[in-house]
Amino acid sequence: MSSFAMFLLEGGVDVAVAVDFDRVASLLEEETAQYSCGEYIYKVRAGKGTLGKRWDLVINAMDPDMEGQPLFPLGRIEIEPDDEGMVNLKVPPRIEQTVHGEDAADWDGKLFGSYISQLLNSLHSRKLIDLPGALPIG
Repeated sequence: MSSFAMFLLEGGVDVAVAVDFDRVASLLEEETAQYSCGEYIYKVRAGKGTLGKRWDLVINAMDPDMEGQPLFPLGRIEIEPDDEGMVNLKVPPRIEQTVHGEDAADWDGKLFGSYISQLLNSLHSRKLIDLPGALPIG
């Protein structure tokens, strides 16, 4: 995992995104369908939440060649409405994320870090957030 992705995961991410709360789920689904890391693709599943007020989404990895196998949860994203036409997207710091197994931080950290970098790059390319440039995804 790149040192920048590790930095993002360790400290967490908290960013205001210029999108309506009721549109953010379809945006994430559309963008996530294009992401991959190595042989893995990503699936977003709803976790806990309060309808219209807060969503807790779980990011999962899946090997598309292993159809039918259970998804492996990597981490979560919290989404809350902010102002009109804005949402607050938060990735809690890594210490608050559930990690499976001793070496999981290397394996799932790389996958989750890549997902978060790809997500931020997508939001930037759609002009929904400002970044100084593209983030490394490797």
